[in-house]
Amino acid sequence: MQNIILDKSLSFFYYIVLFAIYCFLGWLLEVIYRSLTQRKFVNAGFLFGPFIPIYGLGAFVIIVMQHIFQGWHLVPRFIIFGLAITFMEYMVGFLSEKIFKLTLWDYSENRFNLHGYVCLPFSIFWTVLALIFVTFIHPEVFRRLMLLNDTFTKTAAIIFMIYFWIDYTFSVMSLAAFRQGVAYLYKEYFNLSSAEIENNLKSFQRLRDAFPDLNKYINQNINKTIRARLDSFLKPIQNKIILELAGRTPFEKEYYETVQDILQHEEFLKLKDYFHHNSSIYAHVHDVAYFSYRICKYFKLDFRSAARGALLHDFFLYDWRNHDVPDLPREKFHGFAHPAIAVANAKRHFSINDIEEDIIKKHMWPLTIVPPKYKEAYIVSFADKYLSSREFINEYKKKINRNQEGKVGKHKERSHH
Repeated sequence: MQNIILDKSLSFFYYIVLFAIYCFLGWLLEVIYRSLTQRKFVNAGFLFGPFIPIYGLGAFVIIVMQHIFQGWHLVPRFIIFGLAITFMEYMVGFLSEKIFKLTLWDYSENRFNLHGYVCLPFSIFWTVLALIFVTFIHPEVFRRLMLLNDTFTKTAAIIFMIYFWIDYTFSVMSLAAFRQGVAYLYKEYFNLSSAEIENNLKSFQRLRDAFPDLNKYINQNINKTIRARLDSFLKPIQNKIILELAGRTPFEKEYYETVQDILQHEEFLKLKDYFHHNSSIYAHVHDVAYFSYRICKYFKLDFRSAARGALLHDFFLYDWRNHDVPDLPREKFHGFAHPAIAVANAKRHFSINDIEEDIIKKHMWPLTIVPPKYKEAYIVSFADKYLSSREFINEYKKKINRNQEGKVGKHKERSHH
């Protein structure tokens, strides 16, 4: 492997240009990845322009590490590179969250993660990329950089530093505006029209595309707002709703009249044969529909569309744990794919309006990148997660009780013998 050295005879301006080149190459890498995963062009990164500073910083860390440990065997260097990159990514994630009060990326759903800032699979990927970088990319870039004359390099470096400072300043202001915009959104959520909510979210489209995990931040805050407003409504009638969902008391006549054609449809009734978590899909969507109906009625929203959209939000006829063609190919991810399948099934068998379609399409948000357009869709998304979590907790409690009963039974058997 060609040795990578730091040429002390080079002026400071050469290293600024080198930093700019690697920031740009990192931006290209992120743009390709983001654009492919989101199926549209995405201007990746924190800055408005085509530079991502963490890549430039990471490149210099690796160059320095290679200079210090250039005589070492590949394996220990691989480990050192990995530790250095992982530490740097952790610190940048940690500091950005502390400074901006925002989580720009979140690995908490990945295996072997540390506080959501880093995770083993990505650390390995970055380390492999670092070895490719010091072996093939940096030597060629460094060779070509040496061919540039001092005047051109100095001018380019100064222009970049001025540009970088301006871009960084406006980017920080953009992040601050994002936090203020979201704070305004969830503070005035029930006083804003659906169009105003949509326009608010669109104003931060670039940031949300560049950092999809910011959608979780928006979702969490809106859900907190809904829950805070609901507390005054839920507390006095929570037991009544639970009894109704459990089938111990009848649902309201108005609710049944709203969804009767769906509940009696032969294709929809097939949902009784497919399981959600610890109940049938039919029972789950029925619960979400009624819960959404009650909430939207309380907030004076379109409770009829909410009930019908919620009832159809999981209108897919396959086992989501073990799916395959013709319903959904095995390699496809159910969480991303099933809203579109549910919309297609709903349109095939029923007449649905814009609100109902938005409810079905967006009920998995923020897993689906595009946020809901209507308040009713936010309500159904909240109701779905709220009731799903209740199902999970109740099932978990049942398992614990069964395990405890089993242990007590075994203990009694031993005592009897």
